[in-house]
Amino acid sequence: SPIKIGLLGPLTGEAASFGQNELAGAQLAVNEFNAKGGINGRKIEIIAEDDACSSKGVSAIQKLINVDDVNAIVGPACSGSGGPALPIAQAAGVPTVIVSASAPHLAKIGDYIFRIYPSDAFQGNYAAEFMYNTLGKRKIGVIYVQNDWGQGIKDVFIKRFQQLGGKIVLEEGVSPEARDFKTELTKLKGNGAEALYLPVYPASGINAAKQIKELNLNIPIMGGDAFTGDEFITNEYTEGIMYSVAVVNTPDDFIARVKTVSGYENSNPNLFASLGYDATKVILESMQKVGTDRVSVMETLKSTSYRGVSTDLIEFDQDGDLKKAEYEVKVVRNKQAVNY
Repeated sequence: SPIKIGLLGPLTGEAASFGQNELAGAQLAVNEFNAKGGINGRKIEIIAEDDACSSKGVSAIQKLINVDDVNAIVGPACSGSGGPALPIAQAAGVPTVIVSASAPHLAKIGDYIFRIYPSDAFQGNYAAEFMYNTLGKRKIGVIYVQNDWGQGIKDVFIKRFQQLGGKIVLEEGVSPEARDFKTELTKLKGNGAEALYLPVYPASGINAAKQIKELNLNIPIMGGDAFTGDEFITNEYTEGIMYSVAVVNTPDDFIARVKTVSGYENSNPNLFASLGYDATKVILESMQKVGTDRVSVMETLKSTSYRGVSTDLIEFDQDGDLKKAEYEVKVVRNKQAVNY
C-alpha cells in the first residue's frame, strides 16, 4: 500500500495561488522520490484537502487523519486554518510540517508540529523597525485581520513600534470577510496617522487600497506576507503598497522542475512552491531513514539538517521553528513586486 502524505492548503478562493503552488511543489518532491522507487519500495501519494485559508482546516485535517489515515501532513499555508487545525494533528500524533502559516504560537502547539517558514515573531519586529527607522514614521494606524495570523503579527508589531518610541493612533480588527473599511479609514485620517500597517488577506487588502485612494489618504501602506500572491500584486489598486516577506528562494532551475508536474505546465511558480517542496522533502527524507512510524518520523524531524530550495539550511529549534530568519520589503510597481 502507498505511503500517504496529507496536504492542507487554500486550493480555492482568494489565496488559491498559495495552495496551488504548495501542492505543485509537494507533488514535485513526491514525483522525484517515486521515480527512484519510492521509500522501501512503497510509492508515495498526496491527498490534498482545501482549507480555504480558514477554519475549514478543522474538517479538512480531520478527514486526512481519520478517513485517509495519512502518515504525515504538509501544510497549512495560512494561520487562519492552522490555529484551529494543528492541535488536532498534535493530539493524533501525526508529524506535520507547516508550509507558511506563521502565527508565532503555531510551532509551539507540540512536538509533532514543525515549520519551514519563519515565525511572525521575527516579521512583526522587522516591520516595526522598517516603518520607524527606514520610513521615519512616528504615528501609525493598524488595521489587522482578526484571526491567528493577524492578531499574532499585530501584537508583535505594536509592542516593538512602541518600544522604539512610536505611537499607535488607531488599532482596529476586521473579519477575514471584511470588504468595507471606510469607517476605520476615516478614523485613521482624523487621527493624524502618518502610515498604515495593514496585515490582512489579499481581498481585504485590495478593497482597502481602493477605498484609501477614494478617500485621498496619501500615506504609505505596509502589509504582511499575505500580500505576496499574484491576486494582490497584479490588481489595479495596489500600486505602491509595500509588504514584508521572508527571504525564500525560488530558483529558475527549480521553477522549470515545477513546470514538469502534470497540470502545472503553464503555472507561474512562486515561493509557496519551494516551501511546499521543502516541507514534503524533509518528511520523505526522515521516512527514508526510519520508515513511516509516526513517533520515529517526529524524532527524526527534530534533528533535520537539510539543504533546502526555499532556505539554504533548514534546521529546527526546540519549538520546531526555523532557527534563522531573514526578511525583505517588496513594493508593488507596475503589477510586479520589486525590492524596496
